[in-house]
Amino acid sequence: MSRPLNLDELQAGLKEAMRAYPQGVTVVTTSTPDGPKGITVSSFTSVSLSPPLVMVSLSKGSALHDMFTEAGAFAVNFLSDDQKSVSDRFAGRTELKDRFKWIRHSAGVTGSPLIEGARAVIECRRWKVYDGGDHSMVLGEVVSAKAANSKRPLVYFAQQYTTVEPPDHPAPPSDIIW
Repeated sequence: MSRPLNLDELQAGLKEAMRAYPQGVTVVTTSTPDGPKGITVSSFTSVSLSPPLVMVSLSKGSALHDMFTEAGAFAVNFLSDDQKSVSDRFAGRTELKDRFKWIRHSAGVTGSPLIEGARAVIECRRWKVYDGGDHSMVLGEVVSAKAANSKRPLVYFAQQYTTVEPPDHPAPPSDIIW
């Protein structure tokens, strides 16, 4: 019989397990009186179709945490395989004030920045914010969603960027899928 794991062992095991799980890379953006703000996020998922909701998980230790949990609106930009440098820039490798420098973007219907070249963009109004330990889970009500191009997606897997190839044939419609 194995002994219960302590917190350090549980955290190490969770990190190791999550490295085995490929995740799409997004940059979540919002507009503020001080200009556009953005942060790279891989903890993103759809939550509901009725009402249409998505969830972004943000570290409470992030300099942008309060800005996003209090923002009235935000956009989720799904990055393309050719946007690794964009992900790095918004992941904190560039100072907050310089993150949008040289990044082509336009304002969406919510006023949130939409990054040029992203595969898809979902714009949201903040719906609710929930406590999630050392993170906050921000639920957004979708007000606009569109696929922008058919480039390969940027994926984070095993602590590095990669991508996936599109399937040869699209999946058939199914009641199982949404």
